[in-house]
Amino acid sequence: MADTTVSGLTSSLFYQPAITFTGLGSGIDSQTMINRLVEVEGRQLKRFSAWKEEWLAKIEALSALEDKLRAFRTTAAGMDSPGEFQVRQVSVSDPGMLAASAAPGAALGSHRLLIQQLAQNEVEVHQGLPGADTVVNASGTAKTLALTYAGSTFTVNVPSGATLTDLAAAINGSGANPGVQALVVDLGAAAGASRYRLMLQGRDTGAANTITVADALTTLNGTDGTLDFTAATFSETQNAANAQLRLNGYPPDGWIERSANLITDLIPGVSLSLSGTSATPVTVSVAPDTAAMQEKITALVERYNEVAAYIRELTKFDPVTKKAGLLLGNYVVQLVKSGLTQAATGNAPGFASPADPYLSLAQVGITTDADPSSPTFGQLKLDEAALSAALRERPEAVGELFAAAFAGVSDDTTGTISYVSALPDITKPGIYAVTATVQGGVLTGGTINGHPAIVSGDTLTGAAGFPEYGLAVKVALTDGDHTGVVRLKSGLSRTLRDRLDELLSLATGPVHILIKNYQDIINGIDDKIELETRRLEAYRQRLTEQFARLEAVLGQLNDQANYLAGQIQKMNNTRS
Repeated sequence: MADTTVSGLTSSLFYQPAITFTGLGSGIDSQTMINRLVEVEGRQLKRFSAWKEEWLAKIEALSALEDKLRAFRTTAAGMDSPGEFQVRQVSVSDPGMLAASAAPGAALGSHRLLIQQLAQNEVEVHQGLPGADTVVNASGTAKTLALTYAGSTFTVNVPSGATLTDLAAAINGSGANPGVQALVVDLGAAAGASRYRLMLQGRDTGAANTITVADALTTLNGTDGTLDFTAATFSETQNAANAQLRLNGYPPDGWIERSANLITDLIPGVSLSLSGTSATPVTVSVAPDTAAMQEKITALVERYNEVAAYIRELTKFDPVTKKAGLLLGNYVVQLVKSGLTQAATGNAPGFASPADPYLSLAQVGITTDADPSSPTFGQLKLDEAALSAALRERPEAVGELFAAAFAGVSDDTTGTISYVSALPDITKPGIYAVTATVQGGVLTGGTINGHPAIVSGDTLTGAAGFPEYGLAVKVALTDGDHTGVVRLKSGLSRTLRDRLDELLSLATGPVHILIKNYQDIINGIDDKIELETRRLEAYRQRLTEQFARLEAVLGQLNDQANYLAGQIQKMNNTRS
């Protein structure tokens, strides 16, 4: 690899001319002198290289900051909705009867389940044959066995010479088979000539999944050299049935039925896996998993602090060593810092007291270290005991503080003005004052956030170009001038996620744009380095040629001097 610093000037970076200097003519080490002169002339190149290294280091630091912001964003996005943040835990009074699990955000409470019957599949068993290898079709031509499952009929081809085992394989291997499984069961020698039974069972539970032999389409019927596999030769040993249960005593005179024992649509957000019947109700309790919620909050604080600590490292100034951080005073880093600080330390958008118990992180035990002398200055401090208490006392309120997702509410206790809807990711979360005028039972006008709103029937909608764009409120058509406040709430996790999305945007994100700008600067420096390198190559070549000519001239002069010295020596010898 070629050297890229000035220290490599004498090795591989520059063109090395073919001319070499022996110094025999002049006694001068010309090559060393040329190298030194080129090195001195290369000071500008050295400055360019150092300059490039500085910008590269800044890009590396900004890229590392981007990585930390992305990790932070991933954590925030993983807990920015009630379904993700409000983790549930489930307890069952009799785990032998059923198992249960709850999705995040499932409704809290206890439920009583009385399980009357489990769902089951149908099983039909043939009257039996003496061997698994007993030929069922000796007709010399192919025969058929037609079965109906869950209302669908399919036909199995049974070739001549097929045994009972072959018949089971043909049923299982049929591409038209909608869900019948066949197996040959050996009842043992005591069963005599009927010890081998063809058993048919449905793959699915539920009353609709019955199995019958379609006799009209079956030619494996005991005639023409075949054994009899018509419907009359089969016995139902287990009927297709639905699960039957009551929820909280309902219905009092009947049963709730499901075709499977895994039930996910009875209690919102709760999955039930039935495994037994019960004479008395089984209690299923859904409660907040505060430990899991606290773990998520802790992770969010840790990601925030990783970013804050890194920014502090990049922007610090050591008064003792007089050394500054790599990005001290950088406006983009300051923008990132202030943006995240505002999102983490302010009230959650749209939240208001006393309707919302918690408005900010500080109220649940998360504060900012404001001591400049502290090693964690600017980072969030987590009071785990305070957070645990908040989660224990008001888990739903803590959940809203972190994970409310466009939750609209009206503070109008008269019921005249009520929240209807908003446009996700378009309407800005916040607190909006609403005015409305109703005359003759008709909504004639109104404002949202002080701006004229669009009137449609009994609804006011925020106009485009304002934060309230898309916010719809309904007005009771009672004559008079009405006022109210509507709030659109967004949890702090979502607020942080949105701010991080802005900071990390490839189109408008300040960090990405700055990295690109720095790369453009480096490209400009590379151009300068290339020009300077070519100039130094030319300079070295000129010096080489000049020193070569000097060596030649000095060699000639030495020759002349030697000649004259010889002539003078001859003259002196002649005189003597």
